[in-house]
Amino acid sequence: MAAWIKAMDVAELPAPGMRRVELEGVAVLLVNAGDDRIRAFGADCPHAGAPLEKGALCEGRIVCPWHKGAFSIDSGAWLEPPPLEGLTSYPVRVDTDAIFVELEPQRTVRAPTTHAGPASRFAVIGGGAAGAAALATLLESDLACEVTLFAAEPQAPYDRTCLSKFVPAGEMPPDEVPPVLPESVMHDPRLRIDHTEVRHFDVQTKKVTLADGYETAFDAVLLATGSVAKRPDIPGADLGNIYTLRNLKDAGAILDALAPNDHAAILGDSFIALETASALRKRGVEVTLVAPGGPPLQRVLGERVGAMFRDWHEANGVVFRHAKALRFKGAQAVEAVELDDGSSLPAKAVIVGIGVRPATEFVSGLDIGEDGGLDVDATMRVGSGEIYAAGDIARFPLGGAMPSAQRTRIEHWRVAQQHGRIAALNMMGRNVRYEGVPFFWTQHYDKRVEYLGHAGQWDDLVISGRAGDERFGVLYVGAGRVLAVLACGFEREMAILSERMRETLSADAVRGILGF
Repeated sequence: MAAWIKAMDVAELPAPGMRRVELEGVAVLLVNAGDDRIRAFGADCPHAGAPLEKGALCEGRIVCPWHKGAFSIDSGAWLEPPPLEGLTSYPVRVDTDAIFVELEPQRTVRAPTTHAGPASRFAVIGGGAAGAAALATLLESDLACEVTLFAAEPQAPYDRTCLSKFVPAGEMPPDEVPPVLPESVMHDPRLRIDHTEVRHFDVQTKKVTLADGYETAFDAVLLATGSVAKRPDIPGADLGNIYTLRNLKDAGAILDALAPNDHAAILGDSFIALETASALRKRGVEVTLVAPGGPPLQRVLGERVGAMFRDWHEANGVVFRHAKALRFKGAQAVEAVELDDGSSLPAKAVIVGIGVRPATEFVSGLDIGEDGGLDVDATMRVGSGEIYAAGDIARFPLGGAMPSAQRTRIEHWRVAQQHGRIAALNMMGRNVRYEGVPFFWTQHYDKRVEYLGHAGQWDDLVISGRAGDERFGVLYVGAGRVLAVLACGFEREMAILSERMRETLSADAVRGILGF
């Protein structure tokens, strides 16, 4: 048995509060929730290694500063993704005025399941964020079951957020993009991963048909197939070196195709387009971003904030062309893009970021919306049976402090993970509803910008600073309440808001938390 080690004096740990200590080379997070009990956990978030002491204690949760994953203050169990596993927990003893920790991790107890029905064979179709979160949720329980993941890509689920942020910059080789499933999940004997495309799914029979014609049925099925990138239907679209950016193969090809001082054209002004532009500029690639209309990101962030992002990227060498691509020119590979303003743009490679469409064509027996999405309720259930949908394909009702009469599709990685977890809990017989706060982060020139909430329309903007500053923030306000917050440099404050914004907050209340 490990020995008890003095960590610190009780007076050094505020109530409530967190402190990081190094004990014999082990980073430990001491947590005082203000209830006269002190806990000790691993100090870094298991998702990306964020120092948790820089996060927040809020609503009974430890919230990660970087990506807003949440853990139970009581047990360290994971409650909100992106982490898909809990924190290591260590025994704690308080003697008089000192805190002692034993560096012998406490045994992880499987979460009990409440499932009382016959479902025991689960299928998850799709190896992305939603599918991975569902697997981790299903297999953290003590349920006797079989879980099959159908993932068309040869790799196990991996962190796709790295593809536009770090791989094109040359900061992370494609084969080092980290997996997202914990080892305990990957090696669970109840799990089978089938790297095969699902050609057809019949809702009535819950029968899956694979590319080789093999058919099998399941008790409950989660559809989590994500999206397919749109490609321009113009002459020359079949030339080489024209890429979308959806998987490891795409990211590796873009990295190989472009060297410093080469010219790249990016079609579209989406987040993935601007993140890729930022990553390529860090490697010295000349980048021209081609999109008709006004400032980038205006559909999500509005014209005024979109203009701030355009100025930020222009200051870092990105050229914006308000035009539309008419055709690609070249012999075997693309050499130029002809624009509708009569000019021709030289390009060693073209990256297309003009939007996506939900991958739902393989499903029969469900009403598919004009946008390709599937309507789900707050439990992520499609219709009345044991069929669920999550992620990019799911049109879901926003709840909590952001109720909406209309269903919404949000194409972001962490929202997909939230969906996957909710769906999996309900597949096991729980009655859990999505009442979270949508969140995503975007990376530009080594600065992480966070967006919390969802604002389709707003009455007013409250702006502090400007895009590219070490700290800047924007509040999207409607009907007297904050609908969304965009911020850079406010990691701890945004961690607090990721929990507090489950309730209605005024602009003054949010400004008080952010300090502007």
